[in-house]
Amino acid sequence: MKRKVTVGIALDSGGAMGGAHIGVLEVLQEHGVPIDIIVGSSAGAAVGAMYACGAIDAFKELISGLSFMDALSFYADPVFPVSGLFAGKKARKFLHSLLGDTRIEDLPISFVAVATDLLTGETVPLSRGSLVDAVMASISMPGIFKPVVLDGRLLTDGGVSDPLPLDILAGLKPDVAIACNLHSKLPDKIPATQKRAIVSAQKESSRDDEDLSSWFIDRAIRALRTERLSARVKSIREVLLSAGRSQAGTARDRELFMALQEQLVQSRDRVASLIGRSFAEKDQSGMLNIFEVMLSATNIQQYQKNRMMLMHLRPDILIEPVVDGVRALEFNKGERTIEQGRRTALRAVPAIRALLEEKSHGPGHGYADAGPAPSVGRNSGDDTL
Repeated sequence: MKRKVTVGIALDSGGAMGGAHIGVLEVLQEHGVPIDIIVGSSAGAAVGAMYACGAIDAFKELISGLSFMDALSFYADPVFPVSGLFAGKKARKFLHSLLGDTRIEDLPISFVAVATDLLTGETVPLSRGSLVDAVMASISMPGIFKPVVLDGRLLTDGGVSDPLPLDILAGLKPDVAIACNLHSKLPDKIPATQKRAIVSAQKESSRDDEDLSSWFIDRAIRALRTERLSARVKSIREVLLSAGRSQAGTARDRELFMALQEQLVQSRDRVASLIGRSFAEKDQSGMLNIFEVMLSATNIQQYQKNRMMLMHLRPDILIEPVVDGVRALEFNKGERTIEQGRRTALRAVPAIRALLEEKSHGPGHGYADAGPAPSVGRNSGDDTL
C-alpha cells in the first residue's frame, strides 16, 4: 500500500529573481507534486507566503505589464538614510494587500520565513504569528529597507545569514527535499573594456567627491558650541513637536533647526533622485551606483554561502534557474523570471515524480544519504551537480 510522502522545498533569496520561484511552484502544482513544507529566505519567503495562502495569481496579475516606475511605487518610500533608504511602509502595505491578516499557523501547509538577527548574527526561523510581519522581516535587505523589530529582535534579510535555508528544511524532516537555488553561478562577467571604464570612472569620481553633510555638521557645531548639548536638544525637541510654531526660540535654535530641516529634505530628494536613476539604462562606461554596489556584493556573498550549504546538505532534487539580466529590485521583469523558473522546473518533473513513486513504497529518509543531488537548470539541462 502506498504511503503519504511529504514534500518540502527551500526557496532561495534573490530579490526580483525570486519570480523564478513562482514558475517552479506552478509547474510542481500542475504536475501533481504536493508541497507540504515551504522554507523561504527573503524573496523565497515572499513567494512561499503567496503560494501558501493562494495569492500567487493575484500577484501575477499585479505585475503583468508593469513598468519599472510602477513597480517602484509598491515599495519605494525614501526616508532620511539612517538605518535604511526605504521606510518599508509601502512594502508592508503591498504585502498586506496580498496576504491580509493571515497567521502562519493557520496556513494549510507548513511555512517558515527565514530572517537574520542583526545584533547577534543568528538565523531566525519565523513559523508563527503574522505572515506579513514574518515576510517583511525576511525581505528587509540591509541598507535598502530599515530593519524590522519583531519579537524583541532587530531583524534583517534572511539572505544575510541563510539565503538557501536547507538546514531549516532538514529540521522539518520531509520525505522529499527540493531546493530552488537562484545563485548557481556568479554574476555575469563584465567585458575587460567595460571593466576598465568602470574602474576609471570610479577613480575619476573620487577626486570630486562632495561631503554632503560637512556643512550641516559645521553649522550644528557652531550652534551648539556656546550652550550645553542637553539644553539644545531639549529646545530642538520642543520645536519639532510644536506644530505651526513660528519662532524657534533663540537664534541658535532657529539656525540648527533650519539646518536640520534642510538636511532632511535634501537627503530625501537625493535618495529619490538616486532611485529614479539607478535602474535606467546607463552608459556602459559609467561607474556603479550605490544600489549596484550593495546588491552585487550581496549576490557574490549569497553565491558563496549557497555553495557551502550545498556541500554539506544535499536536497533530493536541486532546481537551478539561471535568471540573467534582472537586477534585485527590478520587479517589473517578473514575467521573464517566472518563465525561466517554469522551464527549469519542467525538466525536473520526471525525476521528482520517479522519486515520489519510489518513496511511496518505502520508508522515508529525508535527505539523500550519498551522491550528489540531481541538478536541473544551471547547465541547460545537465542533470549532474
